[in-house]
Amino acid sequence: MKCLEMLGCWHSVPPSHSDISPGAVNSDLISTVCRKDDPAMSRMIQALTSPDLLPERIAKATGAVEVVPKRPLSLADRRLFNYLLARAYPTLGKVEVHKVLLSEVRQFAAEARGGQEDADNRRLKDSVTRLMGTVVEFNTLGSDPGLWEASQLLGPCKINKTTGELTYTFPKEIADRLREPALYSLINLKVVFQFESKYALALYEVLQRYADRNAADPYWAVRVEELRNLLGCTDILRDWTDFRRRALDPAIGEISQLAAFKVEMDEFRQGGGRGGGKVVGAVFRVIRKGLDEAQKAVRALEKPKVQLRGERKVKAEEASVARAMRFLDGADAATRMRWAKRAETVGVKVPNASRSDLGRWVPAIARMICKEEGFR
Repeated sequence: MKCLEMLGCWHSVPPSHSDISPGAVNSDLISTVCRKDDPAMSRMIQALTSPDLLPERIAKATGAVEVVPKRPLSLADRRLFNYLLARAYPTLGKVEVHKVLLSEVRQFAAEARGGQEDADNRRLKDSVTRLMGTVVEFNTLGSDPGLWEASQLLGPCKINKTTGELTYTFPKEIADRLREPALYSLINLKVVFQFESKYALALYEVLQRYADRNAADPYWAVRVEELRNLLGCTDILRDWTDFRRRALDPAIGEISQLAAFKVEMDEFRQGGGRGGGKVVGAVFRVIRKGLDEAQKAVRALEKPKVQLRGERKVKAEEASVARAMRFLDGADAATRMRWAKRAETVGVKVPNASRSDLGRWVPAIARMICKEEGFR
């Protein structure tokens, strides 16, 4: 079957990128193994060798992206880890101890999100504590099938209560992996701090890796259980419809609004039953934005988070109306009549249940239709 064939090709990466072996990362090495006219690699070279890399962008190791914590990390924890890794990156693997003022972290977060910064360091300290106690498994998506590794995310840390300076370390066993990976994702920290969903951040980090590749139509195919593991949903949202509605669809919406690329997702089902069988996998298609759309994304990063949240809500409502309209337009007369009666029970005036009048009453109960009919 076509779906099983696609699900058997999980991690196809252009050969010119997959043969970069760990070692000293510099533009000469990368240029040797990759085409000089490759725009994705040009961006990577610039990011890896630019002294102005931090804190706006970070070349994040694939191994650092593909991690599964033994207990779920909060959105704040994921943001902070990205920031600390970005600040440490220039000397990562060269020095053991890194330092940053927590006031700088608070200021960056406030500016990135267009809000007020925290008055103290209590929440940051809580995140540092959780990161120190988090054990993760690396390489969960099989980028290096010959290697398995687990470690803490952060090593010993301390905070000077007088100056607010955080001294932090990365475990020695993984510092080199974080500094010298075979594959990179160019993570934009301003985008990271704009996300309101931890699922959006985790998914963005993976898909950015594919957006950076010089493939004509980049995509990421993944089995459902691997996707759940990566997003921290192994024990929650077990029903696929809930998982998609509450985790995946909002995450895709946020990424498409804020990142330099858009995302479309296709489901793959196996077996029979309602809806075509059980969902066993998904393909995320990465669509790079044109100039106009990219400029809109930049402007979106400058908007207050309340405005962004409102815009996403409007788009979600419009999508629900479109799905409900398509469903009833293709339904038989009995189904349209059943929903017309349901609409009247909740106070919606229905002129009649004909197809020509659907637009006059369906929008008012679109969310109800989508929920009860099991639409995403």
